[in-house]
Amino acid sequence: MKVLVVDDSLATREIIKRALKYFQYRKLFVRCAESVSEAQQLLASWHPDIVLTDWYMPDQTGLDLLTAIRKIDSRFPVGVISTIDERDKIIEAQSAGCTFFLSKPFTDQQLHNQLQPIVEALEEKEFLTEQATPLREGLPLPKTEQLERLMKKNISEDLTLRAIRSQRFDESKLPSVMAVYAERGNQKIRVIMVLDIYAVCVLASSCQIIDREEALKAIHDNEVHPDIMTACKEALDKTAYAFLDNHSRMSLFVRSCKFVSKAHPKIEQIYNYPLDSRIDLSCEREGMAQGKMLIVGV
Repeated sequence: MKVLVVDDSLATREIIKRALKYFQYRKLFVRCAESVSEAQQLLASWHPDIVLTDWYMPDQTGLDLLTAIRKIDSRFPVGVISTIDERDKIIEAQSAGCTFFLSKPFTDQQLHNQLQPIVEALEEKEFLTEQATPLREGLPLPKTEQLERLMKKNISEDLTLRAIRSQRFDESKLPSVMAVYAERGNQKIRVIMVLDIYAVCVLASSCQIIDREEALKAIHDNEVHPDIMTACKEALDKTAYAFLDNHSRMSLFVRSCKFVSKAHPKIEQIYNYPLDSRIDLSCEREGMAQGKMLIVGV
């Protein structure tokens, strides 16, 4: 999730950035703006998911920014964080459509309590009732419910897969793990799966090789340790027979499973695959943030 912090105070920006760094539910990517005009530029170019804004700033107020956002999107999450604590000002911000109002000083937990339901609601909006575009014939891609059944049977009953809207590549997709599925005879590549760090940790922790705390630490440290990679690979191996070649009627196998820490053209190209050749999924288990998977047929 991407958060834009708008405040002309460097000290306040740093306090909010520090608080967001240790947000337990999901890692948040943060950019800052010192003014409303700079914030509007980042809204257009960076496309944040949430805006946190001060009230008083040199050029315009946070209320001006909120009003401008509401003219475009009535539901976009905007939190106002300010030293103002007068009841009439709070009511004014709420009437203008702020998602929440938080008075300074505040604790990290107070900010987290406001953000968690927003993040969960944004994730809920990504779900689809079914694959929006029919898949091209001949691709060895499983149906979501079929893959979920195999994961529940072979990995953990707690796992849930759901179709989500097509993902685009941005910094939240890194680090990730790229798994390559190939035919058993000639080792021809047929499927590529990209798992964000949340999906990697959800699958790994479901294998009961690592505990939840270790998974959370990996997420916030941007590090997938060898034991996590081993557990993730084990989970993918156990469900590889969901990927079936239509001609030979043989299942594919996981030819490689690699950690990807930096952006490069190949991984960006995968996120640009057409909708009839891809499956975008969430991967979840109770007590952990939603992981995301992209599976493409090549």
